[in-house]
Amino acid sequence: MKKQTKILLLLLAALALLAGCKKEEALEVYDLGESEEDTVVALDSLLYEGEAILSSIDAPTDAAIAENLEVSHTYHYQQMDDPAALAERYIRVLMNSEQGFVTIDSENHRVEEEPVTDILAGSVTLAKAAAATTEDGGSRILRVTVGWSEYAVAVQVAYIDGKILPPVKEEEPEEDAKPTAMTEQLEFFNKLDPAKLGLEGDDMNDYMTFPQQGWVLVDGVSCRKMNVYLQDVRTATNVFMGTYYLSSDMSLLYRESSDGQIVPVPME
Repeated sequence: MKKQTKILLLLLAALALLAGCKKEEALEVYDLGESEEDTVVALDSLLYEGEAILSSIDAPTDAAIAENLEVSHTYHYQQMDDPAALAERYIRVLMNSEQGFVTIDSENHRVEEEPVTDILAGSVTLAKAAAATTEDGGSRILRVTVGWSEYAVAVQVAYIDGKILPPVKEEEPEEDAKPTAMTEQLEFFNKLDPAKLGLEGDDMNDYMTFPQQGWVLVDGVSCRKMNVYLQDVRTATNVFMGTYYLSSDMSLLYRESSDGQIVPVPME
């Protein structure tokens, strides 16, 4: 779960610090350079004239490649009217039959629920089986993470080892169970007292909450993972403040400590 948080943190930092030169030629595909079959249609190919610009590209260093670390490329876009709508349009293209991507959670399980994009800031992770294999012939996943904020969109393309796993089966909710839609959980979470979360301030208005697709089991309870960032208007950056887990019925809350332990947060 920590790796997923780091991925989102890198995307958010890039979204906040967008800078660099405009590319003169639009990209048609994203290519990790290992297999022609693993190219991904680029967001550029969907853009109308003047709709957005590709401002910068982050590529892995030679040292990272030499040490067999995760190889990824991140593409940063800005100057669009509605980042969430643009992200949603791109996600739909990736999920069509030609591209063949499906949404996954942080543990590489397929997510059956529809991706939620009608929120100010968020991310969706998609994947499909890669043609390229590991050095010993093992399976790999071609993963695309689409993140957006109020002002920008970032697309990260990466190889990860393994296979896409079946969806996590959820127990049927009781008839009187509270709603579990992402938008309702986000609204509930953002109304919590920051002090209960170990944060400063009188309300959550100074913070940005990024809910994750799918569910994570914590102590046998289905929870949605929430990453929280502080908006620093002076430096135009987002500072990572912590990861929380809200149960599907919104009755339980957990926090991930600095040492990776997940501990209960009193709701009263």
